[in-house]
Amino acid sequence: MEEIEEINMLPTQPLLPVKRRWSPARVLGLFGFVVALLLVLGFSWRIFGFYRGIRNGSINPALAYTTTNFTRAVTAFAAKAAANTDSASLLGTSDPSLGNKNAKITVVEFADFGCPYSQEVAPIVRAIAQQYSADVRVVFRNFPIEELHPGSTIASQAGGCAGEQGKFWEYHDAVFASTEALGVGMLSGVAENLGLDSVQFARCLESDYYANDVAADTADGAGAGVTGTPTFFFNGQKVEGSIPFTIFTQILDAMRQT
Repeated sequence: MEEIEEINMLPTQPLLPVKRRWSPARVLGLFGFVVALLLVLGFSWRIFGFYRGIRNGSINPALAYTTTNFTRAVTAFAAKAAANTDSASLLGTSDPSLGNKNAKITVVEFADFGCPYSQEVAPIVRAIAQQYSADVRVVFRNFPIEELHPGSTIASQAGGCAGEQGKFWEYHDAVFASTEALGVGMLSGVAENLGLDSVQFARCLESDYYANDVAADTADGAGAGVTGTPTFFFNGQKVEGSIPFTIFTQILDAMRQT
């Protein structure tokens, strides 16, 4: 019987991984995917920021602050606001106001003395009231958000105390212009600088005399849909956020011409 010669095979070795080169098409595809992903993430972040701005009152969802969109929006908004001349449901019994009390246009502002956006728009409101004094009545109402702005409630009450001495608007300007934290000491200093009777002011503040008025303002604001400050009502039509001066004038001019 013929013997079969046994052939000794070398032990097999593992195959080395084959190095694959990226083709230009694959590189471009990956780059496009990364760019698209970044754009989606950026867009999502902007949407989140916009939503957050609406919630805290820094962005106005009713009117777009862009030239084309705003021009279209303000015309429709002004027509709707001008058609409604009854703001009685938004007015309290003794809210401080500027301008013609019999004006056909009433702007009611709900603001917080501790809110940076209310602070930002405060000089604009004063300028608007002066420029449109014959045609527009501007009414100030309190909407302190104590959880976000500590001291805003006592600051609102102090406004009433200053008002009973005939200097609410001077107090309004001084508090919003101040960089100090809200508190009794700071508010007393403002009163002293304005030449108010310090004893009367302190007694008023300690008594919480205007607590009910501030609570009524807040309740009326919440009932009207106020969720952040500042919030404005043009003849009852709501606009949220700090409104630039030029847009403020566009709204009022459009309302006067409607």
